[in-house]
Amino acid sequence: EVANEFSSAGFGWHIDIGIGIVRLILAGIFDKFPNLKFVSGHWGEGIPMMLDRMDYQLPTDMTGLQHPVSYYYKNNVYLTPSGVMSEQNLRTMVELMGADHIIYSEDYPYYKPSDFADFLWNCNFLTDKQKRQISHENAEKLYKLKGNK
Repeated sequence: EVANEFSSAGFGWHIDIGIGIVRLILAGIFDKFPNLKFVSGHWGEGIPMMLDRMDYQLPTDMTGLQHPVSYYYKNNVYLTPSGVMSEQNLRTMVELMGADHIIYSEDYPYYKPSDFADFLWNCNFLTDKQKRQISHENAEKLYKLKGNK
């Protein structure tokens, strides 16, 4: 039971998805399609904390990409908390990715935090603009909702 949970929702598939996104970056998907966007759950599946390392270990003269890995990730990937409600994680992701690349989300049916509705509004380190971006404006822009183009 532990092995099954660990390899799936407990941790495993998060790493698999994160690696998949990096592999797409390294394959040059964003050089071919610079306007393509991905949404990655669970605060980016661990990738944002490793971007500096990837830029160092995978320089453009090695990858043949037009830009470093972090450039593509920060410009083409949006993050969601997917129910992982942690002020420390949110603060770190705002610092690493910017509030304009975070979309507020839950992780139903896997995880339903009791404070989901209030969590974002109670994060006093965020500005009102950042709260609006994260709560709805980024999704409206990305998905072209409410007449945004």
